Order: sequence, then C-alpha cells, then structure tokens
Amino acid sequence: MRIFIGYEESHPEMYEVCKASIERFNSSHDIRPLIKSELQEQGIYTRPFQGESTDFAFTRFLVPYLCDYTGYALFCDGDFLWRDDPQGITHFKQNKYDVHVVKHPNLVQKEHSKMDGKTNRPYDRKYWSSLMYINCAGAHRLTPETVSHAHAGDLHGFLWTDKKIGSLPVTYNYLVGHYSLPNPKAVHFTDGGPWLDEYVVDHNCLSSTYANEWRSLWNLLRH
Repeated sequence: MRIFIGYEESHPEMYEVCKASIERFNSSHDIRPLIKSELQEQGIYTRPFQGESTDFAFTRFLVPYLCDYTGYALFCDGDFLWRDDPQGITHFKQNKYDVHVVKHPNLVQKEHSKMDGKTNRPYDRKYWSSLMYINCAGAHRLTPETVSHAHAGDLHGFLWTDKKIGSLPVTYNYLVGHYSLPNPKAVHFTDGGPWLDEYVVDHNCLSSTYANEWRSLWNLLRH
C-alpha cells in the first residue's frame, strides 16, 4: 500500500511517530513523507504561503500526480497515531468513487492556534481531507498547477471530483477531543499534540491515553 504522510518540517518527530505506528503493524507498506521544501525545489509545488496551519495543507493534493495517476494511495496528516494496520481501509474501497474519507459532521469550530502559533481556521468539510484514500486515476484534475493555484476551498471541498465521495468509518480518523469511541484504529491529534510542550490534556480522559502512547513510541524511537 502506498502511504503518503504530511511532513511538518518544524516537527519531524510527527512524521517519525506516524510512520513507526504504521510499521509496527505492517512493515511492507511503501511510506513516503510529503516534504514541502523538496517539492518546491523540484518545481512541483509553487503555491505561495498564505497562513496555512501546516506545511502539508496543500501538498496532500499532489499525491495522484506523485503516483502517476495510477492505482490507489492513502494520505494522512502527520499528526496521526495509527493503532491498527491502514490496510483495513481497502475493505471499504468502491471503484465508483475518486476518493474515500471519514465524513466528519460540521463540528463546532473556532479559530485557534494549532501549531507554533499558526492559526487553525474553520471551513466547510473540515478534516475530511486529513485522511484520503485516493483513486489516483480518477483524480487527474489534481495537477501541480491546479494544486499551486486553486482556491483552498475548492481543494479541501473536493470540487476536483464530479463523483460522490466514498465513506470510511470514523475509527480511521478519530479526532481527539471531538469523539468518544473505544479503540479507534487511527488517532488524529488535530488540536495540537504531545510533540508540543504546551500540549495539556485531562489526565482522566482518553486524550491522555493517546498522548502517552505517542510519547512512548517517540521515546522508543529516540533510544
């Protein structure tokens, strides 16, 4: 399975933990980081910075191009902690869709600082694009030129596909602090995470459990 992970250059540990959390269940996946500076150097990504909250806010939409518009590929944000093999997502594949996502409801949102003082802004279909199982052949509209120039709402709103969007179970994109679900397969620290010194959680809730899991894996990687 081809898996692309959003890479935050100010916090490379996010990618390392996300990747390691996958490989502890299946080491055969082809896992690649989406590093914005490298894509810029190659001339693939030319979009100017517009205050986005992460380095991978738009590079995610280059996945079909990087796969030569063939086959399927999975993208996830770098602030994921996998607790099961992502291969399970393939069981929900329907070829009539160009992309499958967890369709989060319109959660109550407000602007807040997400990472290193960057603003996390609310928008329609928030968090849908944080995990995408993409039929790359069907996403041919996502050219480097489109990704670099299209309106943010058109990209994250999936206006690049004429087809309906396939659904994945919420267990594959469990938003910490927004859901209550036993044993999620993929935890998403969307409001900041344990790689930040200022990240604080209620020690009597599941957020603390997942934060401790993340820290334990990071400590294991460092030693």
